[in-house]
Amino acid sequence: KYPLVLFFHGAGERGSDNAAQLKHGTNLFTKPENRAQFPCFVLAPQCPHGQQWVNMPWGNDSGTRPPQPSAAMQLALEALDAVQKEFSVDPQRLYVTGLSMGGYATWDCITRFPDRFAAAAPICGGGDEKTVTPAVAKVPVWAFHSFDDNVVKVKRTRQMITAMRAAGGSPKYFEYFGLGHNSWDKAYSEPELLPWMFAQRLGEPDTYTLNTKSPELPAVVQFPDLSAFPGKGPLRAMDWFRNLWCERRGQFWLARERDRGAVVFLGDSITQGWGKQLEKEFPHLKTANRGISGDLTRGVLYRLKEDVLDLDPKAVVLLIGTNDLEENADPSTVADNIRLILDACHARHPQMPTIVCKVMPSHASKNRPADKIRQLNTLIETMVKTTPRCLLCDTYSIFADADGNAKPEEFPDRLHPNAAGYAKFAAALRPLLDELKP
Repeated sequence: KYPLVLFFHGAGERGSDNAAQLKHGTNLFTKPENRAQFPCFVLAPQCPHGQQWVNMPWGNDSGTRPPQPSAAMQLALEALDAVQKEFSVDPQRLYVTGLSMGGYATWDCITRFPDRFAAAAPICGGGDEKTVTPAVAKVPVWAFHSFDDNVVKVKRTRQMITAMRAAGGSPKYFEYFGLGHNSWDKAYSEPELLPWMFAQRLGEPDTYTLNTKSPELPAVVQFPDLSAFPGKGPLRAMDWFRNLWCERRGQFWLARERDRGAVVFLGDSITQGWGKQLEKEFPHLKTANRGISGDLTRGVLYRLKEDVLDLDPKAVVLLIGTNDLEENADPSTVADNIRLILDACHARHPQMPTIVCKVMPSHASKNRPADKIRQLNTLIETMVKTTPRCLLCDTYSIFADADGNAKPEEFPDRLHPNAAGYAKFAAALRPLLDELKP
């Protein structure tokens, strides 16, 4: 009897020609050397147009597995049953793999039928981590994803791997970098994938030891030890912040050549919140957004070199400090960190202009009282006057009400500007940035 590999294609190969599903991945099994060393059946069903292997959104942060398999999955399972009845298939060596939409199918198969599959290799997919039971965790898994996947978020695979380990499993996981959504070409070219897969037997633990080393992610996407952050004052290390910080820095790293020589906007969520509107507001400038939601002055100090200064920027627009105040930092401590940022900018690029924005008004309910913000802005204003090539943008008084707080019509949550707020922000910056026109 021969093993069988159930292969699930991605969304782009859906149809009814019974050919498109062979575009990616299946050639691994047709290579003469692999056919000789690993003879097997390969079943590659095709999902009809407009349907999915698993009725779960692909781009979301999480998903809930439907009670029943999708219609397309049910047909695939019926085809598998028929092949097993007709041909000499070893039920102890039934394997499942797939990419993208097929990666979801792979997770769906082993979470629904952990006693049927001897091993699984899901690629850039995801599942419902709440469905991972101890029985599921026993299935040998080697999963793959790329850190910078912008179609199916890498957290979807991470969540499944974490759930497998929490349930007592020992899944293998390779996380690549720089491949975007196409991690399948690399995964299916891993030299030990087939030896690992065909070594597995139903119900037996994975005892295969890989000689291939797990990929190493660049240092810029690894959250550093807290002792590595320069400056003084508070730091943040909550899971959501660590994950976002690393995700954003990975995006910055991949865009570093494209963003070279740009005007760099540097800061926290207010800077990140510009989004695509940034280039629309300043069409005459090449801009790069280096904002990270939740960041503090010490975070900016740590990432200043790789994220900003190594780009040889035309100018820097800095807005930072409000989150430090929320964490109860003294305004003088925050100002000292901003001074270190400005000193580093001037030391690396003495002729580069730096526009420092005053911390915007907020509200005491956000733990950002007006008196603390005013104190910090006074220190910033004094600092700018004594720093070469440094300009001040008053982004406080243009927004503050009579009590020094943010106006709800421009800051609905009393912290982040809405469209009207960003328009006013852009108007305040424009006279300063107009001087940088080519």
